[in-house]
Amino acid sequence: MVCDIFWCHPDAVKLCNACNLVFLIDGTYKTNRYKLLLLDFVGVTPMGMTFSAGFAYLEGEYVNNVVLALE
Repeated sequence: MVCDIFWCHPDAVKLCNACNLVFLIDGTYKTNRYKLLLLDFVGVTPMGMTFSAGFAYLEGEYVNNVVLALE
């Protein structure tokens, strides 16, 4: 059974490597079908534009789960 999953588009990885000064992380709780936590990672470019850096579904807001998503 898959409990936690993280995904990121290859172009977002390139942007993350180039613009890695500011990241915003937002958590949305239990609004999806499986009642999982959705973490949305958003990066900010030097020009002030935002891009989706990655997403993670987590089984819960446990330290190990969040650390896994942040790594």
